[in-house]
Amino acid sequence: MFFEKETLSLNILDVLELRYYDVNLFNSGRNFGALSFRFRSDATLITEHEEYKTGDNYVSYVPARFDYRREASIDEFIVVHFDTSDYFTDSIECFEAQNSEKMKELFKKLLDTWNGREVGYKYKCTAILYDILAECYLENFRTRHKDSKIRASVDYIQAHFKESSLTVEEVAKKSFMSEVYFRKLFKKEYGISPQKYIVNLRIQNAVGLISSGYYSLAEVAYMSGYNDYKYFSVEFKKALGVSPSKYSYNYNRI
Repeated sequence: MFFEKETLSLNILDVLELRYYDVNLFNSGRNFGALSFRFRSDATLITEHEEYKTGDNYVSYVPARFDYRREASIDEFIVVHFDTSDYFTDSIECFEAQNSEKMKELFKKLLDTWNGREVGYKYKCTAILYDILAECYLENFRTRHKDSKIRASVDYIQAHFKESSLTVEEVAKKSFMSEVYFRKLFKKEYGISPQKYIVNLRIQNAVGLISSGYYSLAEVAYMSGYNDYKYFSVEFKKALGVSPSKYSYNYNRI
């Protein structure tokens, strides 16, 4: 998950403070990710399959190339738009900040620094954004999963997701529970199925390998847990909207 990544490579495109009232907007086809902090809000972010309710002091991440509708009677927030080549997801992620004053201070500092345009401001903004991500990581990873019943299984997935033979049944056994019960707990904690989580890790790994420029696409597929390149290509396109070859072509032209 975005808020549990220990390392990310980011390029900030813009930082904005926005205020909307009685809003019903459809967002589509944006080529950048968006991380926001809401000061006052009752916004609901609606996708084809899910609804994500936000509120005051909520932090939200919306990935690039993701379609959703935003409905709210009030929605006041600061948002940072950015590119990243080493993370992808096909879902919105959000949480209520427990240390809301610190989070608010960091987002305001980011906005002020961006608007100030002083010499070296992009480096300073990147540093502040990483401070924000570090705070997000602390709130989500260390507290959320400290006593999780499925922690052993999640650790096992992260260590073995590149193995094509990995199954959810095998993973569930690491937490000494049935596959059905494990799936239920995983969905409740992560918001997606364990199989989808595995696929996300594999595609994320593939994106990093493609971006390195060192491997053929067949090698990328194999190194990401796919013995069948055609199946890998289908999964990749389903996740990112383009084929591995198209993604590689576009990335290497940058």
